[in-house]
Amino acid sequence: MALSPWLASILRHDAPHAWVLRHNATHSSRFYPMDIARYDRQLNEYLHLLEYEALDGADTLSRVDHETQGGLFIHLTSAIQQSNWEHFITLLSELSDDSEQGEELAQSLAWFPVSVTHSFIQYALEHSSPVVQAAAINASAARGVDLPVAEVASYLGAQDHRITIAALRYLGNRKYHVDQLMSLVNTLLTSQHEGVRFNAIRAVLLLGDRERVSLLQSYVTQACEYTREAIQLIYPLFDIAQQEALTASILSADLSPTIKLYALAVSGDTGYVPTIIEWASQADYARLAGESFAFITGIDIEEENLCPVIEDEDESELQNLDNINVRRKQDPWAQAYESDLPIPSAERLQAWWSSHQEEFKKGQRWIAGKPYSQENLNTIATEGNQRQQRVAEIALALSYPGSYVHDLTLPAGIG
Repeated sequence: MALSPWLASILRHDAPHAWVLRHNATHSSRFYPMDIARYDRQLNEYLHLLEYEALDGADTLSRVDHETQGGLFIHLTSAIQQSNWEHFITLLSELSDDSEQGEELAQSLAWFPVSVTHSFIQYALEHSSPVVQAAAINASAARGVDLPVAEVASYLGAQDHRITIAALRYLGNRKYHVDQLMSLVNTLLTSQHEGVRFNAIRAVLLLGDRERVSLLQSYVTQACEYTREAIQLIYPLFDIAQQEALTASILSADLSPTIKLYALAVSGDTGYVPTIIEWASQADYARLAGESFAFITGIDIEEENLCPVIEDEDESELQNLDNINVRRKQDPWAQAYESDLPIPSAERLQAWWSSHQEEFKKGQRWIAGKPYSQENLNTIATEGNQRQQRVAEIALALSYPGSYVHDLTLPAGIG
């Protein structure tokens, strides 16, 4: 089925862009599982078009630039789908050390069922590139591939930190508790590499060693790459009194308001809702304050009419991009999706809270308008927005046997 030149031209641009849209959505509180599933279907349709066209002798894929964002995913996934080993091997040989290319590879390897990808994953696991190996380990975790103990041990002892970190996340996410591996993991708790050290702490906590929680303290009060994830991990392991003390220490620490607002959201402590509302009156952090307010209460602040119409603000995509670029210069913790968040009115948030605060019992954590419980967390882990899902999954995995952590950036795929 050869496509018309016009449709082929659209496909070679839209297919990679569909990956970009999906990838960005997995990090945003604006998107829910049904939204991600829609992006998955869209990407599958593009992949099927490329496959059918290839069967007919056409080659639109060659005109997709694999060096553009999303392009590598389209090439790799098409190669796997069409069992084009020559193209797959060539792409891996040209892969750079760029972490985003590693993400695209991991998503490609996890896109289809293991029955389709097993040999490709195995090839990547044995590859000489640390980026390729790490991506294959991440895909194995996402697809539930049981890696041999000796193989995991070799990854934990790898010289390249990217392989070690991937192996640690594999252990933690899957709760892969093997006694002979734990001595290796424990030695990594004092690694000189911050990423290895943090992910070793994460792994032992998810594997049930709750006494190690004190090792997280410095990560939540001193900004680093892992501060957000440390905040997710530490709250479920503390009792209410410890959580209150932790929140107070975070608020008094020399941290960005972006991190403080995130911590307030994850804390689920309604006693700090007035603090969140105060931040809503600051233009630079109003959007994030609205996000934190919604994270705890579960309301849609737009549907509740808590966002006034601002007549003189240009809400165009270009203006939003300009705004977030300015924010990033001021605050390195700013994320691109923030420009899509609604801007609430602090006064309207306060009015809503005054009318509804009695519905939120004090002395317990709240997420998406529900108190923390196994039943509610299970619901949020499958139905909440992307940021709520992450927090719910971590809380479940730390507190309940049989609960695991999934990398939400990795797709469910076709099968």
